[in-house]
Amino acid sequence: MTSWQVLGACVAMAIAGFDPFGALVLLGAVARGTSRRAAVAFTVASAAVIVAAAVALDLLAYAVLPHGLPHVPSIVWGSLEAAAALGLLAWGLRRLLSRRNDGHQAPTDPDAEGASRRRRGTGTGAMTVAGAAYGLTVLGDPGFWGLVALVHRLQAGPALGIAALWWLLSQSPLVALAIAIAFGAGEPVGRWMRRSWSRIAGPLGRVGTAAILLGGLVLAADVVLWLVTGSFLIR
Repeated sequence: MTSWQVLGACVAMAIAGFDPFGALVLLGAVARGTSRRAAVAFTVASAAVIVAAAVALDLLAYAVLPHGLPHVPSIVWGSLEAAAALGLLAWGLRRLLSRRNDGHQAPTDPDAEGASRRRRGTGTGAMTVAGAAYGLTVLGDPGFWGLVALVHRLQAGPALGIAALWWLLSQSPLVALAIAIAFGAGEPVGRWMRRSWSRIAGPLGRVGTAAILLGGLVLAADVVLWLVTGSFLIR
């Protein structure tokens, strides 16, 4: 492939993998009063994980594909699915119960509530871990797997550059927001989010909880199917 073809394919894969969710996560952290350093840490951690994952999967493909894909025993796959299902269901139920308990509390002023929650889970360490975890979600993005196939055709140096470019393009909302926060626009963004957070947090939280519970139920159903029929739908 020529350089222009590689760049064109990278742009196409970035469009396919375009994801504004990282910016929404960071906006939520800003609404809870995260620091400038923590916002940058979240962004850098997500970038590092995504780029490293693309390069690592490329290297893994070189090592594994010539010998064929390894067989994963059904018991191992089923156990992993069961563990993931239990984890998702426990997480979803915890979120659901937490929101119900919050609903029984007396109404508070949104700005006062935002101030009281300002530092909860938004320190630099927590945001770094959150950024790394968000970066791992790229494994479910078809555009990312297109990137892996693309960098598999390249040498190490160009592969690293193309992976970084894909992240910049596909995560452009997150990049733009992080730059704005780094240059001191975090406070205006935070004030705007604190005013609107009480209106959007509830619906967004319910959608997120529903998605988590649905994922857990789907995995649990696949485990039950395996126990009954000996075969998986997700494999």
